Amino acid sequence: MPLRRLALFALALALGCRGRDTNGAPAPLPVRTAEVREAHIPVYIEHPGTTEAVNSVEIRARVRGVLEKVLFKEGSDVEKNALLFVIEQKPYQASLDKARADLERAKAAALRTQADFQRTSELARKDVASQSDLDHARAARDEAAAEVSGAKAAEEQAEIDLGYTEIRAPIAGRIGKLAHTQGNLVGGSEETVLATLVQLDPIYIYWSPSERERLDVLRLRKEGRYVQRDQIEVSAKLADGSDYPFPGKLDFVDNTVDPNAGTLRVRAVFPNPDKAILPGQYASLRVLVGRDVPVLVVPAAAVIEEQGGSSVFVVKDGAIEPRAVQAGSLQDQLRVIESGLSAGELIATDNLGKLRPGMKVSPLPSDSTPAAPPAGSAPAADAAARP
Repeated sequence: MPLRRLALFALALALGCRGRDTNGAPAPLPVRTAEVREAHIPVYIEHPGTTEAVNSVEIRARVRGVLEKVLFKEGSDVEKNALLFVIEQKPYQASLDKARADLERAKAAALRTQADFQRTSELARKDVASQSDLDHARAARDEAAAEVSGAKAAEEQAEIDLGYTEIRAPIAGRIGKLAHTQGNLVGGSEETVLATLVQLDPIYIYWSPSERERLDVLRLRKEGRYVQRDQIEVSAKLADGSDYPFPGKLDFVDNTVDPNAGTLRVRAVFPNPDKAILPGQYASLRVLVGRDVPVLVVPAAAVIEEQGGSSVFVVKDGAIEPRAVQAGSLQDQLRVIESGLSAGELIATDNLGKLRPGMKVSPLPSDSTPAAPPAGSAPAADAAARP
C-alpha cells in the first residue's frame, strides 16, 4: 500500500475511534441543558381589534329646498353647533310670517267673541237674551280660543321648519364627503343624507375573546389574581407595527356569547387627541388580565414548533425523551409551558436536530440560559398568554 494511502487510512481509523467508547458504542452527544423553572408573571391576552367611532351621525335635510350654502371643507374637523348647511329660507320665512299673521287674526277674533259672550251673559241675567243666544255666544268664544291654539301651533311649526333650513353639527368631530353639493334640491318624502359626521376623540376598539379565555379570566378571579374590570389595561399596536402612545380602558363586555363563533364582544375606549386612529382600522390589542401568575418557563430555543403542536427533548438518566407540551406566551427569551413538564426537569437546548428518542447524551449546563423574568415584568405576549 502506498505510503500516502496508508496515512489516510490511519487518520480515518483514529477519527472513527474518537466517536465511540471502549465497548464500540457511539459516545454520548454533548448537549447543553436547562432546568424547567417556576416564575411569577403578569398574564396578557392578545387579539386583533377593529376601531369604531364613539358617535357617528348622519347629517340629514329635514325640510325640502335648494341647498344654498355649504359652510365647511370636506374631511375637516368641526365644532359642536357649527353651522354646516343652509337650505333656501325664503319659502319658510314666508310661511312663518303668514302663521304669525293668522295668530294675530285668531287672537283678535277671540277677543271679540269673549266680549260678545260677556254681553250676552249680562242680557241673559236680565232675561233680555234667551238661553239659546247665550249658548251660541259661548260656543263662538270657545271656537275662537281653539283657533288661537291652532294658530300658535302653526306658528311654532313654521319656526321649526325655518330652523331646519340651518343645519348645525350635533357633535364635535370630523365630517366626511358631501353627498349633495350646493344648488341641488334636497329633502322631500324621505330625509336626505348630506354628509356623515364622526367623533374621533375618544375612539372605541372592539375585539372578541374566546370562551376559553373568558373561563381563564374567571379562574384567575376566583384565585384572587384577576385584575378588576376598572383596572384592566389595554395597549394597542397600529397596522405599521408602531405602539399607540395612549393606553385604553375596558369599557364594555357583552352579555351573551356568539353561539356560532364561541366568542364574546368586548370593547376598550382609547384617547385619540391626535386623530391618529380612524373608524374601520385594524389594531393589535394586548390586554392585561392577571398579575403575579405562577407559570413554568423554559428557553424559547428549546421548544420545537410543528404542525401537530409543540414538543421538547427531556434529558432523563442521560438519555433523550421526546415530550409533547402545550406552549404559551413568549417572555423575552423564555417560553411559558402550560402543560407537559414539571419544575426541575432538564431539557435539551441545542443540537435539537441531531437528537433521537433514547439517544445517550452528555448533559452540559447552558451558559446562555436566561434568568426567569422578575415578578411584575411586562412580557411580550403572543396570541394568548394563559397560566
